[in-house]
Amino acid sequence: MNEHHQTASADIPPSVAMLRMISGFRVSRAIYVAAKLGIADLLKDGPKSSEELARLTSTHPPSLYRVIRALASVGVFAEDEQERFTLTPIAGTLRNDALT
Repeated sequence: MNEHHQTASADIPPSVAMLRMISGFRVSRAIYVAAKLGIADLLKDGPKSSEELARLTSTHPPSLYRVIRALASVGVFAEDEQERFTLTPIAGTLRNDALT
């Protein structure tokens, strides 16, 4: 089994592998925060700024902006030129009615 792990990771440097693991954790935590706050549901009717979303969720605007922007960088949300966020097909899966 150890030989398999060495072979599988030989393609990328250990530092890159570690960064991927750390990033994966950060993305999953950001998704959790967005889901818990209901961000996708708040965006279902159109784009909103992080300021407006923070007001609607009673959260700290700069912190919420960083979370949603991080998710936009991986395609969960989209950000327009006016710094408003919109749903993507991926974000649509976070809506409360996504399973119905």
